[in-house]
Amino acid sequence: MLPGRTHEIDETRRLVEASAWRVALFEADLETTKNFETWLASDARNAQAWNQVALTWARFDENAMEPELIIARRDALERARRQRQRRYGAGRFSIAARAIAASLLVVAILGGAAGFGAWQTTQEQTYKTALGERRTIQLADGSHVTLDSGTVVKVRLRPMTRSIELISGQARFDVAHDASRPFEVHARDKTVVATGTSFNVDLMGGDLIVTLIEGRISILQDRGSDVPLVRTSPPPLILTRLTPGEQFVAPERKADPVQNLPQPVVLSQVNIDRTTAWETGQLIFDNEPLSSVAERVARYGDRPVIIEKDAAALRVSGVFDAGDLTTFVDAVQRVLPVTAETDEKGTIHLRRRDPRG
Repeated sequence: MLPGRTHEIDETRRLVEASAWRVALFEADLETTKNFETWLASDARNAQAWNQVALTWARFDENAMEPELIIARRDALERARRQRQRRYGAGRFSIAARAIAASLLVVAILGGAAGFGAWQTTQEQTYKTALGERRTIQLADGSHVTLDSGTVVKVRLRPMTRSIELISGQARFDVAHDASRPFEVHARDKTVVATGTSFNVDLMGGDLIVTLIEGRISILQDRGSDVPLVRTSPPPLILTRLTPGEQFVAPERKADPVQNLPQPVVLSQVNIDRTTAWETGQLIFDNEPLSSVAERVARYGDRPVIIEKDAAALRVSGVFDAGDLTTFVDAVQRVLPVTAETDEKGTIHLRRRDPRG
């Protein structure tokens, strides 16, 4: 190997190490550690790399852990990794790759944290639950995903990202903290990004519902209509950031036939216990439309429930056991002016009771 090339690769390695130390100290809320001081004093070139990274970090300041910057660092490291793999056939390691490593603070956590070396291969798995089944899975990174009835998720763990596609149903995500690898949940044309937090994602009918339980997340609008598991295109549009107890609802995409505009999203404060009650097999409703209540109840039952238009807006409050469709139908008929009829296919129809009897 030519001396000049060896020098450039060594310089890049020191920048990556310095970036790793900067992020590790930030996450631990420390100014220094014994191991860091040892690394810093072991070579004057380490100190030079540290000063360069520290200057860039100061510009990022408190925004350094924002999801969009994490994504940028992830993508930058992936580009730098590919560039390094080509270095023997493509000539000198580019100046651009060195700039990426420093200015975007590429993370390769050393010693102890979930580092790059532990994720050299892609791990991919699809998980499903049957009707009435609930299941909790532990991912290789320590995160937990709890699947509701009739849920399908595709999990892909890669060296620079943890990516899940929610294909159908509902799931709660308890994310193991790892600032070097953002945790992304793709649902339809939206992406939820976190590094360590808990949130719930529900594909109820045509709506996409995201509820933050604790921590913080960002919700992004994917570019294009497809849902990618690995994104290398420009960062998507940031729709919003949620605070604990806040819920994001993206209604079913029914475009305006004139202006071709999607339905607006809705943000609101919700009761977290009620939102996550499905994990214990309960469904809690507080003055909600019968149409949406029946849709949630039916997802656990063995028969469809159809609400006729004249009864859809009636309001329901109560606590029901998931899957106990008979008790739900009986209770609704007692407290609301509706009647239930079952057709030859077993579908339950709820409609307003004729006031004339």
